[in-house]
Amino acid sequence: MELNQLISFYQIVKTGSFSKASEKVFRSQSALSHQITKLEEEFKVKLFERHGKMLLLTWEGKYLFDFITRLLDDMDNLKHIYEDVQQGRRGTLVIATSSAVCAYYLTNVMKQFIKKAPNIKFNLITSTNIAEIQSMILDGTAHLGVGARGYPLISSRLNFYYWKSFDRVLLVNKGHPLSRKKAVTIQDIAKYPLMLYKEGSILRKDLEESLNRNNLSYEIIIEMDEAPNLKNFVEMGIGVTILSSITITREDKSRFGIINVNHLFNKLDYGIYCRKNKFFTSSMREFLKIFAPGLFNNEQHPDLDSVQSEKRVWNGDITSMKK
Repeated sequence: MELNQLISFYQIVKTGSFSKASEKVFRSQSALSHQITKLEEEFKVKLFERHGKMLLLTWEGKYLFDFITRLLDDMDNLKHIYEDVQQGRRGTLVIATSSAVCAYYLTNVMKQFIKKAPNIKFNLITSTNIAEIQSMILDGTAHLGVGARGYPLISSRLNFYYWKSFDRVLLVNKGHPLSRKKAVTIQDIAKYPLMLYKEGSILRKDLEESLNRNNLSYEIIIEMDEAPNLKNFVEMGIGVTILSSITITREDKSRFGIINVNHLFNKLDYGIYCRKNKFFTSSMREFLKIFAPGLFNNEQHPDLDSVQSEKRVWNGDITSMKK
């Protein structure tokens, strides 16, 4: 068994074909076929099954693919370890986050980070779609993700580290009939035009699921990515929206009717998304010490993998994340 055989097998699975994999590893299709045959003979198993033009993994093939994926992750980590040793506090840090966290929380964090690590190049990528944020962590586009917890995680290769909980609030214009109600119901919300984040937002997903579960008809008149824009339309009185309290400012409390709706949806948990067994560079650690110092058990050697509490770490199982 040779490493290039394992890499060829990995690329065949990733690309879904021998022809595409051959371009990735710069070998002919016949050479790849020979490598796979050699692996099957050595392991005494069948790695692929063909169904017409479809190439499917056997159970034994899936086991090998999972093993190689972990191996390549470790090799990638080894590269980052040496880069970190060589660069010290130099490098690049890419954070994928929700627009709300970016606008209402990360500004002050970034001021502190830039002051402490002036040589780190910092990139922010924003999205209201939590699955997109998770995908960026998996494919290496971003080093860390910051946002609300999505159900479920899109991959078992991800971890979520709890940071803080924020209220869900219904935002209405001043003098709105709902602002005078003691307890707003989902039926009350359905009566008014809705202005929501675009699809992929946890806030929107939970609201629509509740409306549909109760067999309620509703109308979405505006879809946007940014909370400030939704607020402007609420103030005009043309509809209502549901936001996280992370977006509520002192000024908003005088501009709007703000109604807590945790009794309908529960609070929103926010935290850090990262790939399992990810090596944390010095720049990642510096950012996390500023953003969420409570995540670290050891201030001298901060490492998220040292967090012991099940209340802090979530691997996709909803029952393991009760607080």
